Amino acid sequence: MYFIWVIARREFTENIFSLRLLIGLIVCLALFVASTYVLTEDYEKRLSIHNAAEIKHRNALEEVKVYSQLKVDVTKPPEPLSVICLGIERQLGSAVTVSYEDVPTEAKTVGGGNPLLNVFSAVDAVLMAQIAFSLFVISIAYDVISGERENGTLALVSSNPVSKYHILIGKYLGGMVSLLVPLAIGWIAAAILIYVNPAIEFHITEWSRFVLLFAALALYLSVFFLVSMLVSAITHRSARALVWLLFLWIVLVFIIPNGAVYIAKQVRPIPSKAVVNTETAAITTRFREKIRDYGARHRSNSYFAGGYSVISGNQPFAFQVLTASKEAMLWYLDGAQFYIPHRIEYAEQIGNLYQGYYRSLKRQTGLAENLSRLSPAWVYYNISAGLSGTDLRRHERFIHQTQDYRKAVMAYMQEQEAFSSISWFAPVNINDMPSQAGFMQSEEKTFLANIIPKSWDDVEPLDLSSMPVFTVGSAWGNVALGGAFPDLVLLFFLNILLFLSTGAMFLKSEVR
Repeated sequence: MYFIWVIARREFTENIFSLRLLIGLIVCLALFVASTYVLTEDYEKRLSIHNAAEIKHRNALEEVKVYSQLKVDVTKPPEPLSVICLGIERQLGSAVTVSYEDVPTEAKTVGGGNPLLNVFSAVDAVLMAQIAFSLFVISIAYDVISGERENGTLALVSSNPVSKYHILIGKYLGGMVSLLVPLAIGWIAAAILIYVNPAIEFHITEWSRFVLLFAALALYLSVFFLVSMLVSAITHRSARALVWLLFLWIVLVFIIPNGAVYIAKQVRPIPSKAVVNTETAAITTRFREKIRDYGARHRSNSYFAGGYSVISGNQPFAFQVLTASKEAMLWYLDGAQFYIPHRIEYAEQIGNLYQGYYRSLKRQTGLAENLSRLSPAWVYYNISAGLSGTDLRRHERFIHQTQDYRKAVMAYMQEQEAFSSISWFAPVNINDMPSQAGFMQSEEKTFLANIIPKSWDDVEPLDLSSMPVFTVGSAWGNVALGGAFPDLVLLFFLNILLFLSTGAMFLKSEVR
């Protein structure tokens, strides 16, 4: 253990006081802190847009006066840890409209701004680590063994009663500590930026994931440090080791992830969305024909109603009716009881169609993800996005939550008899409505004036206080670790495998 400590201390001292480490760390840390600062500002803007949308949605619910108007807009708030790893949060939408008419299958973008700017990748801390930090590690460690072999230092160290494994462990510990200590300072600086920003609320779960993100960063950089040691142990010239490492870096960071996407497209092609849109149009056409046929068979021009809005004046499909005779109300109710179940049925068919299309996309994406795991850069990204709650799994969970919420809202509407009473389209009690024969009599008009609002502005909104409230679950727990934990294990065992391989090659190599 003494020789390990001596070698580690010497390695640490040499690295810390080397000019290349100093310059590299200053540049990397400056970029890291700058990216965190920019993303905190971006998060603050996205949070402000989300809060404004929430207020708008609450105000809209307060204006619902009949159940046909009930549509609930829900939005997913930005993840606090997106300031470290933005993931796909800016590429995918965060707003969904929940109603009986549609099954949520995708989200739309909320707020203004220039959507075309989303094509530019955000430079977050994870992207910095994937590219800049990994390349920086190679520039530091490419000659960790071959360099000492060239200048004779390795032979001098080996002349002491110390095993090669002790040398290897000492060099690894000293080199990694010299890299991680300054990076830890940068990580703390990022934490301070986050802490002092009043718009970002970090609780114990967020800080726990923040620490795990740094652990993932350490494991990722350790992979490239060990790869550098392995190549440095195999080759006898530092220049040759550097060339091989730069080639491996390009393969691991760029070629494998992009090649995985290409292979997935070839092996598991997806159907054209035009086919799905055509099938959707066919379903919609069948629905409209069925509604049109029913309306033609139940057409009537004999009912009088004032101050109302309907789909067709002589067809029994109404969304808003302020006042009408009892017979007219029952006529509209018959139309609604035919229209609503069919509208829900066809919405389910279209939803199943798009979910089937999404499953084909998911299968292709899953193959690309599995192939990309040959790249430690992708594994590290997957861990970081999973811990940050900005990965695809988190977005899928939000969509599934909106689908469950739709079922809860529809169950609530059924409990309120929204689908089976005139409260679907009218704000009055059907028993208060006069018959068709007496609707125009003066005494009935006087009676109606006392119980029925004169316009829709006078109608009281529905009491929706008992309606289920949508909540977005936390990204912590099974959601975050479920996606990140396997990749964390993979990255950990990759480090062990590389260390053992480096040790085996170092034992076989010459010290001169």
